Amino acid sequence: MSPDAQSETTQIRDSGLGESSLAQSFSGPRLLLNEEGLAFPRPRRNFFARWPWFWFILPGFLAFLFIFVYPTLRAFYLSLYDWPGYGPINKFVWFDNFVDVAHSAKFRQAAGNSAKLFIVIFILQNTISLGLAMMLNRRSRMTHIYRVIIFLPQIMSAVATGIIWILMFDPIIGVINPFLKNHGLGQFAHQWQSEPFWAMKVVYLVQFWQWNGMAVVLYLAGLQNVPEDLRNAAELDGASKWRVFRDVTFPMLAPAFTIVTALSFILIFRAFDLIYILGGSAGQPDGHTLVLGVQIYSDAFSTSGFSSATRLSYAISEGITLFVFLAGISWLLIKVLGKREEAIH
Repeated sequence: MSPDAQSETTQIRDSGLGESSLAQSFSGPRLLLNEEGLAFPRPRRNFFARWPWFWFILPGFLAFLFIFVYPTLRAFYLSLYDWPGYGPINKFVWFDNFVDVAHSAKFRQAAGNSAKLFIVIFILQNTISLGLAMMLNRRSRMTHIYRVIIFLPQIMSAVATGIIWILMFDPIIGVINPFLKNHGLGQFAHQWQSEPFWAMKVVYLVQFWQWNGMAVVLYLAGLQNVPEDLRNAAELDGASKWRVFRDVTFPMLAPAFTIVTALSFILIFRAFDLIYILGGSAGQPDGHTLVLGVQIYSDAFSTSGFSSATRLSYAISEGITLFVFLAGISWLLIKVLGKREEAIH
C-alpha cells in the first residue's frame, strides 16, 4: 500500500471513527479493505474474468458466425453482381437481379404453388393431425405403437420417401391403379404424375404424409397440458363434446397452434428435396409441381432448360427474396398469434 493511503488509514483509525467509517472512506472503485482494515488497490478483472460463462457460448457463437452470418452477408454481396458461379466477380449490376426476380413469371408461379401447398397442409394439419392427436391422447395399450407409426414418416429420408411414392403411383408397376381396378374403381385410375390436375395433388398428399407426424406430436404435447378439470366441468354443465372442444380444448391449444403454423409456413416454403424427386427440376408436368425451392435450385445450376449457362447470382437473389419474405411473415404470424395466446390466457 502506498505511504499516502497508509497514513490516511492511520489518521481515520486514530480519530475513533471505526471500521465502518474506514470502509466508507475507501469504498471507491480503486481501493478495497482487507481483514486487517488496510486499504489495497482493487485488482483489475479482464473480460473473461467478469463473464466466465462466455467461454461456454464462444464455440457455438463462432460456429454461428462462420456457418450462418458470413454466408448470409456473402450472399447479399454476390446478389449485387452478375456472377455465373465461376470465374472472377467483377460485373456489378446493383439491384438488377432483384428486379428480374420481381418480373419473373416462373418465380411467381413457383410462389403461387408454394402458397397453395401451405394452405392445403395448414388445413390438413388442423383437422386430420389434430384429430389424430386427440385420439392418441386417450390412454390405451396400443397408444405408443400408434404414435411411432404416425411419426415414422417424419424421420424417413425425403429421397427414400419420394422414390417409394413414385413407385406406388407408377401406372405400370405401381400398386395404386391395380388396387382401384381390383375393387371396381377403375374409373379413378389416372396417370397420376403426368396429368396436370393430379400431379400437384400427389405432392399435397405426400408432403402431408411426411409432415403429419410433427403436427401430431406438437398438438399431443399441447393436449397433455389442458387441465382435465376444465373439460369435466364443462361436461357436467351439459356441454356437448363439440362445445367442449371448441370452447375449452382448442383455446388451450393456442401455443401449439402458433408453433405448428409458424413451423409449417417456414418448412413448406423451403421444401425442396421431396418435391424435386416427385416433379423433377422443371416441376413436371409443365411447371405444375414447381415450388420456390426447386425453382431456386434450377436457376442456380441451369437444370430446368436446355441452356448450360448458370446464373448463381440471380438464384441467390431469389433465395434472399424468399429469406426476407419468410422472416417478415413469420414475425407477423408469431406476433399476431402471440396476442391471441395472451387474450385467451
